[in-house]
Amino acid sequence: MSIPCPFVYANGSLCSGRIIRVEAYKADVVWEEGKSGAWLVSAGPRSHYHLFCSEKGNHAGSRRSDSPQMKVYWRQLPRQIQDLIEGMQAQPKDEPPPA
Repeated sequence: MSIPCPFVYANGSLCSGRIIRVEAYKADVVWEEGKSGAWLVSAGPRSHYHLFCSEKGNHAGSRRSDSPQMKVYWRQLPRQIQDLIEGMQAQPKDEPPPA
């Protein structure tokens, strides 16, 4: 799935990159036993998300650490990213996913 970078340069041109990373800041992650007995995971930031571009990372400039255009709240995320986050299944990083 290719998600276009939302960054717009000062001259009005769009970035040609694509989103390759999303970070949630101040995130709450919860594991909870569902009605069927299966454990469910949910996650959501209390703050915002940072988007990272294939061409320019976080579009940091010489005068700022990262572009405010790359810091978004849930309602500003592209629908493709919202769908990806809503459908995620968390796996511990030190264990392989089940076969």
